[in-house]
Amino acid sequence: MNFTFNSYENLLSLIKENHYEICSYEEHQLNPRCVILRHDVDMSLEAALRFAELEYKNGVQSTYFILLSTSFYNLFERKANDAIKKIKNLGHDIGLHFDEARYQIENEADLIHYVEKEVSLMSQGLDMEIKSVSMHRPSRWVLDADLKFDTVINSYSKVFFDDFKYLSDSRMHWREDVFQVVRSNTFDRLHILTHPFWYQTEEASMKDKLANFIKLQNQKTYENMRENIRDLDDVLPEY
Repeated sequence: MNFTFNSYENLLSLIKENHYEICSYEEHQLNPRCVILRHDVDMSLEAALRFAELEYKNGVQSTYFILLSTSFYNLFERKANDAIKKIKNLGHDIGLHFDEARYQIENEADLIHYVEKEVSLMSQGLDMEIKSVSMHRPSRWVLDADLKFDTVINSYSKVFFDDFKYLSDSRMHWREDVFQVVRSNTFDRLHILTHPFWYQTEEASMKDKLANFIKLQNQKTYENMRENIRDLDDVLPEY
């Protein structure tokens, strides 16, 4: 599978052709043959929104996990806030993408405390209910802990790995052929993680995608400065 919108749409079509129901973390018990589609939004809300619109066009709902603590975007900023709400209004679920490295966490109680704190902050900031959490680059002990939370579903709970076939495109690399897994009908339950950042209209290398993203981030920084510094073009005419 290549990292283009067309290829992802082909995957969605294949899932439907093989009679899988696409379900949420909340509803997975209602259908014995289902697929959970999960997206971690590590760097770009713009990429996430494009992906959400593509899925909406294909009649698909999924879960987008948003970071509260990241230097790439700020969900309390108006444009970012609007983008997340647009994703929600397209019928998708919004979950917390939790970065444990952000805190001094010594035990399960610490981690549960900070997850529930971020869930509360995100819920208030977006004015919507947050029902699930995924871990950003989780440590081994977090993966093994099978953590339970009072207010949200943990996407790393053992049920979503023991009872599901898990497939991921992390670092722009599928460790298994996702098309072949779907076609094989070997597994009744699939848990598929994608990162919208990697997908574009045309195929491109990781290097090119990252370099282009840095350029876009620089431009966004300049535009933000222009909104806050009078006559910025006079100061930086060469930009």
